[in-house]
Amino acid sequence: MSEEQITQETVPVAETTQTTTEAPKETTAQETQIEQPVPTVAKSWKEAIPEDLRNDPNISKFTELEALAKSYINATRMIGQDKVAVPNNNSTDDQWNEVYDKLGRPESPDKYKLEANSEVVPFDESAIKSFTENAHKLGLNNKQAQGILEFYKEAMEGSVQQSRVDTETAQANAESQLRKEWGRAFDDNIKKAGAVAKANMNTQILDMELKDGTRLGDHPEVIKGFANIANLLSEDKLVGTESENVSQGIDYQSEINKLVNDRSGPYWNKSHPDHDKIVQQVFTLRTMMSNG
Repeated sequence: MSEEQITQETVPVAETTQTTTEAPKETTAQETQIEQPVPTVAKSWKEAIPEDLRNDPNISKFTELEALAKSYINATRMIGQDKVAVPNNNSTDDQWNEVYDKLGRPESPDKYKLEANSEVVPFDESAIKSFTENAHKLGLNNKQAQGILEFYKEAMEGSVQQSRVDTETAQANAESQLRKEWGRAFDDNIKKAGAVAKANMNTQILDMELKDGTRLGDHPEVIKGFANIANLLSEDKLVGTESENVSQGIDYQSEINKLVNDRSGPYWNKSHPDHDKIVQQVFTLRTMMSNG
């Protein structure tokens, strides 16, 4: 056996080991799904604070956190400012007065600065003084008192203006009625009635209002009454209009003496049928003489 053969026989053949790579293991879709955290139900903001705070009336009245925050901000802004304690039915006058003063009531009634100018309704000083005294007693500040005064002034102005309208309407209605009744004698009767009314009646009486709102001096029956008196007096040529008396040169005192000096005449005889008429004539003549 040759040497070459021995060599080939004695040298072992190296075994080759085959390295095998395992195929990747297939995973199911269920195994690859990522687990999600379980959601938790959010708690209200009240549940995040202790129960004793949560049940406090100052906290429980709020339903929204935003409202609570706003309230807190407003409260901090009020710190250091003047505070007014709200009085109640059991509060004393001093406690009420303290509140009135803090709300701007003047120190005294004469410290009010009010404007009460009106071309329709005159406000005298005594009325304003009485108003300010009551305003001060009620605790009104200047703005409140001025507002009430303005309301009163406007109401009074409206009442006066309405009264003027009513008066003019009544006068127009009375004139229309008397013109129909008197016809052409209207102007003459109106002058006579006016002269007798002026000589015998106080203007305040004539300005009185009747139940229907008509001025007494504008009522047709009153005007006719004065006109009738004037016509009765003019029958004896004692009374006419003032202008007629002047033009006729009537001596009032002489006419009065004629009626009064007649002791047996109707002026002194109460049972005489013309007694009231003559007494009225004397009174009218004396009044017209004093006005002349």
